[in-house]
Amino acid sequence: MVVEQIQFAANMIAGAAAAYTDWKTGYIYDYITYPLIGLGIILSLMTGQWLGLVLGAGIYGIGLFAYKTGKIGGGDIKLLAGLALIQPTFNGMIFPFAVLLVGTLLACLGLSIYYTGMFVLSRKKIHWKNNRKKSAALMGAAVAGVMYYVFTQGLWSSETIVVLSIAMLAGIIFYALEEEIKEHSFLKRITLNELEDDEVLAIEHLSPEEKEKWGKNIPNLIGTSDKIRLQHMNFHTIPVYRNLPKFAPFLFAGIIIVYMYPEWITPLIPGVL
Repeated sequence: MVVEQIQFAANMIAGAAAAYTDWKTGYIYDYITYPLIGLGIILSLMTGQWLGLVLGAGIYGIGLFAYKTGKIGGGDIKLLAGLALIQPTFNGMIFPFAVLLVGTLLACLGLSIYYTGMFVLSRKKIHWKNNRKKSAALMGAAVAGVMYYVFTQGLWSSETIVVLSIAMLAGIIFYALEEEIKEHSFLKRITLNELEDDEVLAIEHLSPEEKEKWGKNIPNLIGTSDKIRLQHMNFHTIPVYRNLPKFAPFLFAGIIIVYMYPEWITPLIPGVL
């Protein structure tokens, strides 16, 4: 019972702190995630719960690859690894996977509606004739087929199917319009003096001359250490994506929902993960 209380308190406090700092500053600081990871390692060793160590290491390793490609923040990875170490399982579910699932669905729904709406209201031009739009249409058809099969087989409740379908549809619409949304909401061209750590480079918005200067292996992430190289290549400005969506608040919402309503999530895990 004491261990369970520690697990709950640690995850809630770290999740709330990460959500707050991510929302306010765009960062999840190490002073939040490192204590969570350290406490998780101690709990795993004390209780002989080796699954947490395996999950934590696996999440960190896979997440590091996603981080290098600019798909997720380093703080989000450390937070998920810490959650896995603190509490690998809950109510028969793999806890960090359940949190990630719920957080991702909430993010798909909330962020897709917000940024798609902002883009549509801006009345910017939509590039209909590209492969992303075709892929989105195929994805939509596939999701519709899967949901129809799940419904006819009675694998999930109708409420679950409706919620998942809406979240996935919103995500597919965002995916279809991602290029236009990123250009409208996140694209900035900054000077080298404005360059911060781990900026996401907008590679597709480099000019042909700039790509030629970079040569092969253009990085997705650039930082202050790249300033000297950029200066030597005679760059004066560089396109980056800034003010990207914050994911930690959705992860914290996922923590709350998994703890409070595990019966909602348990049926989804075997069918989705």
